[in-house]
Amino acid sequence: MDLILKIIASGLYGLAAAAIGLSIMQILQSGAQAPRVTMVSMRRSERRQQMIRSNPLMALLMPFISNLGRLMARAELRVLRDYVRAPYARAGYPGGFEDDELVSVGMLMGSALSLLLAFFAWQLLGPEWSWLGMMGLPMGYLLLVSTLKSRADEREIQIVTAMPYMMDLLVLILRSGSSLGIALKRVVADYEAHPIGEELGQALAEIEVGAARVEAFRRMAERLDIDDLTSFCDSVVQSEELGWPLAETLERLADRLNSERVLRAQAKAGAAGSLVMIPSTMVMGSAVLLLFGPFIVPIMINGFKMD
Repeated sequence: MDLILKIIASGLYGLAAAAIGLSIMQILQSGAQAPRVTMVSMRRSERRQQMIRSNPLMALLMPFISNLGRLMARAELRVLRDYVRAPYARAGYPGGFEDDELVSVGMLMGSALSLLLAFFAWQLLGPEWSWLGMMGLPMGYLLLVSTLKSRADEREIQIVTAMPYMMDLLVLILRSGSSLGIALKRVVADYEAHPIGEELGQALAEIEVGAARVEAFRRMAERLDIDDLTSFCDSVVQSEELGWPLAETLERLADRLNSERVLRAQAKAGAAGSLVMIPSTMVMGSAVLLLFGPFIVPIMINGFKMD
């Protein structure tokens, strides 16, 4: 019975924290600007179906998350949506959630963490400290955003690593006389399971449903915010608008990216050499202490004594 009362009390604290958070968000969003409208990913439904097929638990929770997402949409929590939208797009929309559904997932994680913190605070510190569980609500949401940012950083590394090879393949196909659309389809097929293939496939899908090629590539650059990919998209856009030969432009860009990657690798190697000196110095200092410790300790205790 005591455990049930503790869980109920912790839940009430979590609800209070949620109410306070919603009130703060409503106040903050009153002066927020409306976000710029962009075309959402056309592969979210595919990712959602993949997640449901691979995870039976998410298949059970998805109706509840969808209903909670509709409630979040009515609450118009633009601040929370804007905060999670960019890292979620850079992470490749894992799970295929809509923005409001992702906010709901963050709230659920925060509520679960709030209950857990309140329970442990009650057990360890007493019932008067159970209010500490309120800290779990923002912590759970920040944990979700941090996870998305980590996944986005890993995905960025994969994209930057594959870009020179992708552009070399694109140049080879373009020089054979194929159009950019055919070249993109071939690259997407070859990089189907790779993030660069997914993003190019998204741009290609937008083009096939009627979006302008320039706008599709600009949205991809804005969505991922990667310098090398932005340079690639700018090259495609300039080739479309100014009539420059795309194959030569991409070839020069690929050479530049390869040179920059070599320079970055050399810089990291130089920094690693400096960092290696720190553990080497510590090991050397430890060896000196072990060798001369029997002589140093008596001197430190008794001082120098002349017989």
